[in-house]
Amino acid sequence: MKSLNKIVLGLAFAIITTHSFAQDPNFRLNQFNSLLLNPAQAGVNSYSDISVIGISQWNSLPGAPRTAAFSGNFKLGENFGLGTAFMQDELGPVKSFNVSINTAYQLRLSRKWRFSVGLKGIIGNTTVALQDLSVIDSDPDMMSNLNSGLSFNAGYGFLLYSKNLYFGYSQPRVANISFQDRNMSSFVDSKGGHIGYIGSDLSMGTSWKWRPNIVARYIPSLPLVMDINSIFTSNGGLDLGLSYQLNSSVGAMVGININNMFYLGYSYSFPLTQLSSVTMQTHEFGLRYMFSKKSNPSYQGPRFFNN
Repeated sequence: MKSLNKIVLGLAFAIITTHSFAQDPNFRLNQFNSLLLNPAQAGVNSYSDISVIGISQWNSLPGAPRTAAFSGNFKLGENFGLGTAFMQDELGPVKSFNVSINTAYQLRLSRKWRFSVGLKGIIGNTTVALQDLSVIDSDPDMMSNLNSGLSFNAGYGFLLYSKNLYFGYSQPRVANISFQDRNMSSFVDSKGGHIGYIGSDLSMGTSWKWRPNIVARYIPSLPLVMDINSIFTSNGGLDLGLSYQLNSSVGAMVGININNMFYLGYSYSFPLTQLSSVTMQTHEFGLRYMFSKKSNPSYQGPRFFNN
């Protein structure tokens, strides 16, 4: 029974780690969490903004994931950006909280292209309440909670972009998550994996634009996670979109730009896996406030993820 409990613990931790990576940064409304995707996104827009986003996954399941994030992305001059993000995540017995500071420098390669290099520092804490779980047999490994204490990590990223096209790559976390008095390295690699994405900004006549993007996330020894998003934007500020996560879910999103200051977004996802037999609801909400926006910026980049 003791070995069985350890297997269960290892599998649970693997799922937790996968979810933590997916949630950091696998929101569907990527325009609200670009800093979680890539620190090189700091300061690349023609304005500064603050955003809040929340997601409630797999509703009706006990211990279903709940995540909330608050971020600020600030443009400092023509070539520098600074961003900060606060995120809280809950999944069953697992609770985590982290704060990140992001900084980026944008290098002008030509009249049309720029290249951004970003770094991030992370401080956070993760706890796993094993004592709240029901176990088959008494096991010392299951009788005490896991706690990472105050942990530190770092990440980096690159972004190449023009007015109508962008490519990004990042590694959100370069170090493993470790717990006090417990070595989990034999169960799972808890680094943040790798993220790559591409997107474009295409005109469709005089009234609409099409902004497709693809985001791929890879952790060694785990399946590839890929999001394919297609967003249509009207000149009046209305966004309508569809999303597909490879072998996982489909969804729809809607957003509205209010007075070029506020942006409100909502996303709904439906699982394509066996989860559909027990839950059909994943909701995501986002709100952004834009300020210090230049009317005639010296360089106009694309609307990253429909920013």
